[in-house]
Amino acid sequence: MAMPTRAERSRVVTVDGRSLRVLVSEPLARYTTFRIGGPADFLVRASDRATLESALIWAEREGLPVIVIGGGSNLLVRDGGIRGLVIVFRAPGESVGELATAAQDDGSVLVTLPATAPLSWVGHWASEHGLAGMEWAAGLPGVVGGAVVNNAGAHGGEIGHVIVDLELYDLPSRRLVRWTREQLAPRYRMTALKALSQPRSLVVLGARLRLLRDDPARLLAIAEEHARWRRMHQPTGPCAGSVFTNPPGTYAGYLIEQAGLKGFRIGQMAVSERHANFFVNLGGATAREALALIEAVQERVAERFGIVLQPEIEIIGEL
Repeated sequence: MAMPTRAERSRVVTVDGRSLRVLVSEPLARYTTFRIGGPADFLVRASDRATLESALIWAEREGLPVIVIGGGSNLLVRDGGIRGLVIVFRAPGESVGELATAAQDDGSVLVTLPATAPLSWVGHWASEHGLAGMEWAAGLPGVVGGAVVNNAGAHGGEIGHVIVDLELYDLPSRRLVRWTREQLAPRYRMTALKALSQPRSLVVLGARLRLLRDDPARLLAIAEEHARWRRMHQPTGPCAGSVFTNPPGTYAGYLIEQAGLKGFRIGQMAVSERHANFFVNLGGATAREALALIEAVQERVAERFGIVLQPEIEIIGEL
């Protein structure tokens, strides 16, 4: 018996006069950079606020829990998938460029970005416009919304350094709320939003960043150097980014490498030969294999160094 096509697994619903395409039993491996993940009961792809709100209203009407994902990096979805509705909230840089705004403020520039903006695009866009503070993001996967939740960063920079405030959608009240940087409480790869258990009641809609004027040519050179470094030192295959946070005073990748685990694999999941804190899907890997590899690496590093590595990636979904 032939498997149903995506078209056969989709339906169109009407929400307040607006048509909304809902995919049924949609494999989440298509939406994560690991290329791993079981099916979502229902999935909506939203690139703008109107579609997002329609999806949230429909989920409330149907009594469904909601999980919102962005670029799908720093994320491992278990093989059982996710019950309820998953909203994939992202858009190409060309379309969000029209939504980015900048305003002078006491020698700096306040830049407002939608949550759907690709992080790498933001790094290049800000550099091209002579705005310093996001050049570290060039070449990184993910979108602004996920970067805010995780306090993404690289090369000594992080989004928490430049955030002024952010706009959120509160699911229970269906109201817009604004959080200050102090409320977000960004610290190394953690925020008050990330600390909330899934499904979260708050969805990031956008963020306002304070960037500084600088020479565009200099910033573009830095951004390109960061992107070049990633191409040289990080794997290009399906991966989720750094698997573990760095312990104080050292690097997770160094500990994993010194434990002799570069290239170590379980099933179709392997520790990258290029960078030991990146795990690569060699093709058809499962979340079960990824989790087993995470546990095995934690055990080996703990035995060798007495340090228990903590996951940086978020692990969600059913077993």
